[in-house]
Amino acid sequence: MKKKFAYTAIFFTAYCVFVLALMPASWVMSQIKLPKNVAIAAVEGTIWHTQIKQVMVDDVVINQVQSSLSVISLLMLDPKLDITFGNALVNGPEGQLTISGLLSEVVVEDAKINLAANTVATRLNLPIDIIAHEQLQLNISRFIIGAPICSELQGDLQWLNAAITAFEEKVQLGGLSAKLTCDKGELIAEIDPNNNLGLTYRAELKQGGRLSGNGYLTPGNKFPEKLKSTLSFLGKPDTQGSYRLKI
Repeated sequence: MKKKFAYTAIFFTAYCVFVLALMPASWVMSQIKLPKNVAIAAVEGTIWHTQIKQVMVDDVVINQVQSSLSVISLLMLDPKLDITFGNALVNGPEGQLTISGLLSEVVVEDAKINLAANTVATRLNLPIDIIAHEQLQLNISRFIIGAPICSELQGDLQWLNAAITAFEEKVQLGGLSAKLTCDKGELIAEIDPNNNLGLTYRAELKQGGRLSGNGYLTPGNKFPEKLKSTLSFLGKPDTQGSYRLKI
């Protein structure tokens, strides 16, 4: 009787593995309810190795998304996905990350993402029209999804060789970076004050995607000469020569 039960268990386990191994990724994705602002196109492969031609988030297109599911992580009841997307030959974000905790708290680790700076600039409510050049580099060591947004975040955002075009003039800004943390469930980005603009700023992403920010621009000796004529758009400086920035 014990042998019969063991054979049945082995057969059932092997059958389940066989079914999972051949399960089409397209069928699995069709069972997932995506947010209204997210759409996917052309899903291929199995749950072990999945290829998605495009993922669209609002009007941002992420190309050539590939994911691999770790068999060992599945046996340990903590499925882990290694994800890569984009490449240097196509437009859109490019990067890699690891996702785990799919059955409990979702954890993102070792994320390295490159994104065109102008993709972000076009979504900001700036006092003047600009074109942002070069790439933003997002590095996340660890991010745990929580309420309303996060419960833990360790990372940074860098804009190397930052430059903009304003009033048909291209201006070099130098390097800009921000430390990313989580505070009471809200995502915090705080600009490193060691920059050529004299910029200090703290942005907060709140529940419902609401963004608020507060800081100052204090032009110093390294402030780009070509930008000085645009300072009037920021209003009047205070007694310290600082311009208030607020969203």
